[in-house]
Amino acid sequence: MTTRYQPQLDTEKRKIRRRATSKGLSFGPLATAITVGTVAVLLGVTFIGDWLHTPQVSAEASPSIISPNGDLAQDSTNFSYTLNEDAEVTINLFDANDNLVRTLKTGEFQTRGQHVAVWDGKDSVGQPVADGRYRLEVSAKGTVRAATQSAIVLVDNVPPALRLANLGESSRVNEANLTIEGLTDPDAVVQVDGDPAFVPVEADGRFVIKRQLREGSNPIVISATDPAGNTATVARDVTLVTQPPEITVSEPVNGMWTNQSIITVSGVAPAGTSIKINGQNAAVDENGAFSREVILQEGENVLRIAATDDVGNETSQEFLVRRKTTAPVLTVNVENGQVFQQPDVQIIGQTEPGVLLKVGGQVVPVSSLGEFQTSVNLATGDNLLDVLAQDQAGNTTRLQRRISYNLTAPESELARVARNLPSLSTYFVPVLISLPLLLILAYWLTRPVSLVVSAESSSFQPGLPEEGRFLRLSIDLSKAARTTVEVKDRRGNTVATLLHRRHRSSGSHTLHWDGYDDFGRVVPPGEYTVQASASTTGGAVKGNLNIAVLEDRTVHRRYLRSAPYQDESSTTSRRAGRAVRTGSRLSRRR
Repeated sequence: MTTRYQPQLDTEKRKIRRRATSKGLSFGPLATAITVGTVAVLLGVTFIGDWLHTPQVSAEASPSIISPNGDLAQDSTNFSYTLNEDAEVTINLFDANDNLVRTLKTGEFQTRGQHVAVWDGKDSVGQPVADGRYRLEVSAKGTVRAATQSAIVLVDNVPPALRLANLGESSRVNEANLTIEGLTDPDAVVQVDGDPAFVPVEADGRFVIKRQLREGSNPIVISATDPAGNTATVARDVTLVTQPPEITVSEPVNGMWTNQSIITVSGVAPAGTSIKINGQNAAVDENGAFSREVILQEGENVLRIAATDDVGNETSQEFLVRRKTTAPVLTVNVENGQVFQQPDVQIIGQTEPGVLLKVGGQVVPVSSLGEFQTSVNLATGDNLLDVLAQDQAGNTTRLQRRISYNLTAPESELARVARNLPSLSTYFVPVLISLPLLLILAYWLTRPVSLVVSAESSSFQPGLPEEGRFLRLSIDLSKAARTTVEVKDRRGNTVATLLHRRHRSSGSHTLHWDGYDDFGRVVPPGEYTVQASASTTGGAVKGNLNIAVLEDRTVHRRYLRSAPYQDESSTTSRRAGRAVRTGSRLSRRR
């Protein structure tokens, strides 16, 4: 079947090609038409998409809290927004109730990119807006449609609370370390003028400031700033006073004497100072003058004046006031009615030291013992001697003596003897009685002294110093005398001195000798003489006692080997004697 119709189909195709060729049609015009149609479709689609497209916009306000109060701190906010393509921009401001407050921009054409609009916190008529919540809205309009974006801005013109709990407007303290406690808003920032560091604020708004004060006035300015830039400031002046107040006492004078029972203590102190005199408050006026009466006791009175200022600094002064109400003692060597033969009279007397003394109106010096002496020239006949003594307290004693100066002829020696003869009998009997007593006393003082020297043994063997061997000697005196006791060798040279011109009373006295010389060496064995001498005003006496020193081989070998004994011809200085009185060793020469 296929074979049958194949030639026929081929014949039909050739006929069609011939017909097409014969009518004049080609492929070029058809391609052009297709291209034009495609461009038209694309242009239409693009125009319609652009006409229906909405621009994209993003916005934010910084800072988000402002305080348009003219303090140049956060008075405005920057409303920044970004366009992704060109658009007509409108910016409006709405309050919390969505009421239009102000229009910042209206249909302003702006190119794509970031833009900034500044809002100064004012409304459409240029007045600052009220505190509250506001919304800045930006609208970006394309060909047909528009997109909007907004940012919230808070307006706050109220400064934060700032109170100081322990510091008044003007404070005076006496300690350099100052601690200030205060209270503010929890979100506020606290600073002290002159210090860039921030003061920590706790969650409840409390803060503590520590400052080091200098002497005198210390201005302190503390500020608290909230997030809106509102600032509250508190200024204080703290005065550091570490010096105690100075007081000037006008009376009494230190060391003052008075005969009054009550005195007034007065002076001047800085205003605001409290004064106490001996623990009692004294009245102080607004100028700082003070006074108080004090009762005095007889004798010395110590007045303590204490001044305390308003911050607790204290100073004190002490004054000594002596009260004396008794008149000074006054005596003179002139009796009332006494007659003198010469015009010049020596006035000698006694009074108290420090007294102002006047004799006949003339000041006479008084010694530290209260003695005084002056000469008075008398007129012939009767004279009035006036002596006045005034002590430092004002007490006075006055003595007046009526004396006379009468010039008479000199008395002869015979007349003087005849005049004094009756008075001689009064002295004759006492002289006769006292003469035998004086003779007996003279004999007693000039009688000779007797001396007896004895020992408990005629021989003695020295021992080591730690053994404590002693020869006991006894000296018997008939009367008190200066006594010397020495030990001499066979040549008469002094080996040991037990006593040297020491005063001893009458009676028996015990001495001890350890067998060592004045140099602390044991004496060689042999014969020695204990010689004692006693001297008084009636003469001197001596007594001797022979003693044999026996050898102790241990003692003599040790001492004679280490320090050979020096004989009498050696010239050396002696050491202190080793004499012992009544059983005790003496370390010095006696």
